[in-house]
Amino acid sequence: MNPFGGGERGLAQLGVAQLGGAQLGGAQFGVAQFGGAQFGGAQFNDWHVTLGAGAHLGRLGVVLLMAVAALAVALSALSLIEERFGRGWLLLALRAAGVLACLATALEPTIEQRQVVHVPNHVAVIVDASRSMDVRPPDGGPSRAERARALLERAAPQLAAWERDGHHVDLYSFGESVAPATLASLAAAPAADATRIGEALGDLRARYAGRDLGGVVVVSDGVDTGRIGEGPLDGATRADLAALGAPVDTIGLGEGALRDLSVAAVLADDFAFVRTPVTIEAVIRQTGLSDRQVDVALTRDGRPVANRPVVLRGAHSEERVSFDWLPDHPGTFVFRVSTPVLGGEALASNNTQTFTVKVIRDRVRVLHLCGRPSWDQRFLRAMLRRDPNVDLVSFFILRTETDEQPWNRDELSLIPFPTYEIFEEQLRSFDLVIFQNFNFAPYGVEPFLPGVRDYVEGGGAIAMIGGDLSFASGGYGLTPLRDVLAVELPPTPPTLTGAPDADLTIDAFKPRLTPEGRGHPVTSLLLDPRDNDLRWARLPALEGINRVPRARPGAATLLAHPTLKSADGKPAPVLVASDVGKGRSLALLTDTAWHWGLPAAGEGDDGRAFQRFWENAIRWLVRDPALTLLRIELDRVEYRRNQPPVARVRAVHGDYSPVQGVEVTLDVRAAEGAPDAKPLRALTGTTNGEGEAQIELGALPPGAYRVAGRASVDGRPVNEEKTFVVRAEGRELDDVAARDKVLRELAQASGGDYRFEDFGHPAVRAPREVRVGRHRTVELWSSPLLLLLGLTLLTIEWYLRRRAGHS
Repeated sequence: MNPFGGGERGLAQLGVAQLGGAQLGGAQFGVAQFGGAQFGGAQFNDWHVTLGAGAHLGRLGVVLLMAVAALAVALSALSLIEERFGRGWLLLALRAAGVLACLATALEPTIEQRQVVHVPNHVAVIVDASRSMDVRPPDGGPSRAERARALLERAAPQLAAWERDGHHVDLYSFGESVAPATLASLAAAPAADATRIGEALGDLRARYAGRDLGGVVVVSDGVDTGRIGEGPLDGATRADLAALGAPVDTIGLGEGALRDLSVAAVLADDFAFVRTPVTIEAVIRQTGLSDRQVDVALTRDGRPVANRPVVLRGAHSEERVSFDWLPDHPGTFVFRVSTPVLGGEALASNNTQTFTVKVIRDRVRVLHLCGRPSWDQRFLRAMLRRDPNVDLVSFFILRTETDEQPWNRDELSLIPFPTYEIFEEQLRSFDLVIFQNFNFAPYGVEPFLPGVRDYVEGGGAIAMIGGDLSFASGGYGLTPLRDVLAVELPPTPPTLTGAPDADLTIDAFKPRLTPEGRGHPVTSLLLDPRDNDLRWARLPALEGINRVPRARPGAATLLAHPTLKSADGKPAPVLVASDVGKGRSLALLTDTAWHWGLPAAGEGDDGRAFQRFWENAIRWLVRDPALTLLRIELDRVEYRRNQPPVARVRAVHGDYSPVQGVEVTLDVRAAEGAPDAKPLRALTGTTNGEGEAQIELGALPPGAYRVAGRASVDGRPVNEEKTFVVRAEGRELDDVAARDKVLRELAQASGGDYRFEDFGHPAVRAPREVRVGRHRTVELWSSPLLLLLGLTLLTIEWYLRRRAGHS
């Protein structure tokens, strides 16, 4: 027999006898009921006796009449005390039978035969399946969930007895909500992110509305994270208990001693600004781990940021620890606060918390390094200074160590070049570094160029502008910086001052927009492709370029020389853009782009092409989201467990018009894993007429994830990446110490009992009896023979009494 349903309900109640009162008008008084057998709610016959005299004599009249009858029989018995045994009992029997016959006629008894069914009611057993039930005692014994399941297995005879007695036993699990369960399903690891006992009782109230509920048994550790909390009971829960109309027995689970350390909360802003200090505060909670020191660690994207010691005091305490962090570049970063897992801890899963911080720019910080004054430097520096979105730090060399010095060095107001401060202390605070015809050799910069390379590969941006001190002419082909430039450089030393330079040209030319340049954000001076082509064609001519062997592999040549060829036979590049690691690089191989800032005579040009070009270049170099041809948008940054993230993907052309029919691939990986690790999920979608596609990523376990999208737009590969976190809901594991206070209050308020890890014998209301079908009545008093029989018996008794000499 299965006490939780699924098997046959062959229930039996045999020999039912109920004594009540007789029915006086509408009331019952002196009722006798005699039943047969019932089987699982089947019908059975029931004989019901009522006294019709109650309708006109009333309760008092019936009592007096019965008292007179009893007195008559008692007086007869007293008068026959000295009569010999056989005759005395005969006379008494005749007197009693006659009085009863007359009394029956006077009381007007009626026998009613009815068809009755006992409707089985329900007993709901709800078992806590939240994650706090995974707690184990310090000795490593069974978890609370395992002990709860064992308790139900031991209670199987009790549950089977309830089934036999006309109760349906329904088993549920609960956490955030109530769900049907079986003993087999309770063997799974508890995974609910909340314990909502009050809400669970409200759910039962709705489930059993209109049905008979005989009792409720709650098995839990009492760690409520819903509306009850640590108590006392709220009004809504008390209303639900009253509406249930059944006793609620509670069974507590817990440990006599508990040891646990948890990261209870992390207090941090969701957003931060580049170069603005951020404070991250963690709340560390402990139970049973007093008088010791532990280290709390903060990591960002899997790399250590800081460690802070914290001293645990008392048997149960809460400590706070703060971390300071200075964001040096924008992006969405995954942080983790963690504590060590100590021996004998109840849980290890609450020793960490993961969260994200999105860092945005308030302004783009640009480091501008120029080797000597020039018109190109003047135009660029003036444009950057006017832009309110740019925070400019500019250094340009006015004199070198080899310049003649007709004055005393101490009388100079110029500052020495701050090599160490720029390249060692402040480099990563910049979003973009511009090398404009800059000679690194005389200023001790060369030892710091590996750091510049690492800065770019790690997510920074670099732009190099042509001139006789740039690219191969400046000897950069022999430095580590060649690894992150957008063009390849020969390993040649810098050209000596005054010597002819084969890597420089001085001819005038108008660069041509390449097919790649027609759709690239940097060279999109106008949105319409045809208008953009015409705009570039009408710009003033440039003079001279730095010749290079070729663009680096994977780089995009946006502008090319109309006649000169590079070593690979392709048109010599003038403007090249490239992704390098996590950063970006731009190479402008001329120092006369300032010509674009001059109005073209007779062409209707406003002279704003130079400004528009550099605005586009800076936005592309610093990865302005508005310039991304492939965009991934998530409806939120943090999701709850079992809440599937949905990615909205949008693909656009270079003029930002939507692209239809683009197949987009999304790879989901752990945020702290290797970028080239095998994706946890690889999903695809195709954009619609609006250039959009919605792709469900599916439910994921708690953790931090990166979703990387890739597609091909206008023949060019595009990529985008977003970060999100799936976290367990609420405060389920903040404090896992068992609480019996709430469970005791529930039992007391509903008329049930509280027991600790003992199923016992919970109180359950009996099944309801329902009258169904037809019934038949027999009026025993209506026959005159009954009265005649009574009078005859009394007459015989009187005659025999007279013969025996009694009066």
